[in-house]
Amino acid sequence: MGAAARKMADDRRTSVARPHLRLVPASSTKSKSRSRSRAASHSAGLFRACCLVMVALACVGMLRVAFAVQAEEAAIDAMTLRADIRSEELAGKTLEADASALKSPSRIEAIAGSALNMTEAQKVRYIDIPSGNQTAEQVEVASLASDSSGVSSMLAKVMDMAAGEAQVLLVGDVGLSSR
Repeated sequence: MGAAARKMADDRRTSVARPHLRLVPASSTKSKSRSRSRAASHSAGLFRACCLVMVALACVGMLRVAFAVQAEEAAIDAMTLRADIRSEELAGKTLEADASALKSPSRIEAIAGSALNMTEAQKVRYIDIPSGNQTAEQVEVASLASDSSGVSSMLAKVMDMAAGEAQVLLVGDVGLSSR
């Protein structure tokens, strides 16, 4: 039972000889190399086409992302502009309300009296400014001739000095540095 089975060889089957090896002519190797080179060039062309398609798809994707980013930036700018418009409209309405409140003279007087502690002037004086035809010496001589008393000249000097001090206070350091 443990012995290997033998196959009986039939003489008819073994007598058939195999074909002899022969030399393949060079022309057949050229045709095979041509078919191989054609296949290689075909696969290289296919690879190039696939690469071009992938590059084109990548460019289209980048353009889509760029357009989406620009659209979002425009939306953000539009929201900030809307907020600015709302704030400016509110400021305009506030200014219109303030302007309508200041149109009546009694309202102006009340605000000036309460906020700025201003009162009505008890005595009003007008300053007569000479026209351009008269010179400063003529005006000074005329004023000295009309007021020959020492009190009025002293009062004029005090008023000139007070006016100069008031101008310094109003103009401040900027006015002094520009002279």
